[in-house]
Amino acid sequence: MDGWIARMENALATLAARLDEPPSLEELASAANVSPFHFHRIWRAMTGETVARTIARLRIANAQQRLAEPDASVTSVAMETGFGTSQSFARAFRRVTGMSPTEFLSNGAERITAATAEGAPLRIELRERAELVVLRREGGAYRELNELFWQLWNWAEGAGKLDGLQGIYGIPLDDPVSIEEHRLRYDACLAFTDPGKPPAAFARVTLPAGDYAVVRHHGSYEGLEASNQRAIDALLALARDPADFPLFHHFLDDPEEVAPEALRTDILIRLVPAENRPC
Repeated sequence: MDGWIARMENALATLAARLDEPPSLEELASAANVSPFHFHRIWRAMTGETVARTIARLRIANAQQRLAEPDASVTSVAMETGFGTSQSFARAFRRVTGMSPTEFLSNGAERITAATAEGAPLRIELRERAELVVLRREGGAYRELNELFWQLWNWAEGAGKLDGLQGIYGIPLDDPVSIEEHRLRYDACLAFTDPGKPPAAFARVTLPAGDYAVVRHHGSYEGLEASNQRAIDALLALARDPADFPLFHHFLDDPEEVAPEALRTDILIRLVPAENRPC
């Protein structure tokens, strides 16, 4: 499977470099070193979509980046990204993002650069370095984590650290779909301006500064894993590689004060710098 992934990545790179004039079936098949007779079926098996759908998503991702620029207009961006008319651009944009280009502009285009298949916005953010104090739980599903976070919170309160609290984070270190429940690891995290030296039961983790792909999850924490997967799916359309760093959650609301359906959680994936992306 690793071999097939590498071959399809070659085809994807060929495609992404020529979205204005997409390569032919023969060129894509050659890049993947596979027969043109079988390329489309293999592509669908590996990506879950047709080549045409991939082209549309990549074009829309480019269009969103262009729309975020101050001098952009819907008509000019439609032409620049390979759509024959503003109408065809608007239809494709809504199909991929769930909104029209005009709605995208009015909802803050400067913050959004791609979209998941379900329309949940994915954006690229430049984040500053953050210092976390971490308490890990080994074994157990990613639920009923309140006790873990309370242990961390009680230490911070007793140590007089809460005045410097910058955020509450969680790091699910494993894929619960692929890893047995008793092997799952989870880090409960608090970010501080000055963490100091925590007790031996805790650890320090640095969230490096840099580009992060961000998807906002709305609702109960029970739906976070599905949103994690959608974030990964959307990231693939950006042609940006995830760094060697776990996906993590930034909890924006207090679940004791906010109803489950109104909770907001940012899912963050650190990205390899664009200039270091492997060819």
